[in-house]
Amino acid sequence: MVNLLLFMASSGIVAGFSWYFLRLGQSALTAWIAILSLLANLFVLKQIDFLGLNATASDVFAVGSLLSLNLLQEKFGAKATQQAIWTSFSALLFFAVISQLHLLYEPSIYDQSQSAYELLLNPAPRILFASLASFLIVDQCDRVLYQWFRQKLPHLSMIWVSALTLCLSQSLDTVLFSLLGLYGVVEAILEIMLISFGIKLLVIANTVPWSLATQRLFSK
Repeated sequence: MVNLLLFMASSGIVAGFSWYFLRLGQSALTAWIAILSLLANLFVLKQIDFLGLNATASDVFAVGSLLSLNLLQEKFGAKATQQAIWTSFSALLFFAVISQLHLLYEPSIYDQSQSAYELLLNPAPRILFASLASFLIVDQCDRVLYQWFRQKLPHLSMIWVSALTLCLSQSLDTVLFSLLGLYGVVEAILEIMLISFGIKLLVIANTVPWSLATQRLFSK
């Protein structure tokens, strides 16, 4: 129950800050998207017990990143969204490279953090590739889907259009990452994909009311 409450609170905080950074402008929201993308890749290593299932809390940040991307496209257009995608991807690539260089430093005899850094910053190359490839493909698909749904459903609130887009883009993310990073390594890959996607749907469902509340708050 504690993890569920923390999960819901995290979704609300991420959604609220996404709307807050939207008010600060294009540059602030772009930076926020890059931060969420980085946190999603960093926090994915921690596993939690979620409603009796083995899960990761990083889905909150992945969904928050795409929500912010949709907000950016709604307010500043497709060109700004494309720029944010490549900015975030470049930041992730930089982090991947510089973290490996950081691990190459020889620790002093007084250092006690090297083993912790190795655990956090030394993922398998396949996982790193899967993460970067999935991020770039899914973000581009989300951009195109949001634009398409916005044109086809002009009278629907952008929050509901965003929720629909998120469901589709997160299903693609689940399939891509599972096949690129986990296939042949873990058992019951289909079960893992279904559970992962189910948790992402819960994040999206929890994000919608927080987005509605935050939108009304900031509109005042």
